[in-house]
Amino acid sequence: MKVVIALAVALTLAACATTNKATAVGTTAQAGTYYCWKDKLATEGDNLLCNWDSDRRVACETSYPVTISKGRVSAGPTDAGRCNNGQWLVTVTTR
Repeated sequence: MKVVIALAVALTLAACATTNKATAVGTTAQAGTYYCWKDKLATEGDNLLCNWDSDRRVACETSYPVTISKGRVSAGPTDAGRCNNGQWLVTVTTR
């Protein structure tokens, strides 16, 4: 029984310890509009780091970091309103 409990605890800790690395939209993203939380927006060199998503609803509900190359941005970041959870959004348009 102790082995089963120890295994369950180990699996739970392993699941919680997964890394939350930024996903690169950069050069592989399709041209379009991307949304993210205004307070998550940061600049890292030639990239914009935020919880970017092409679906406004998904951007409102997630907070995983994603990078977009500044060279791919044709417009923005500009204000894009507010989510139901109170987060303010910004948007960029990529080429």
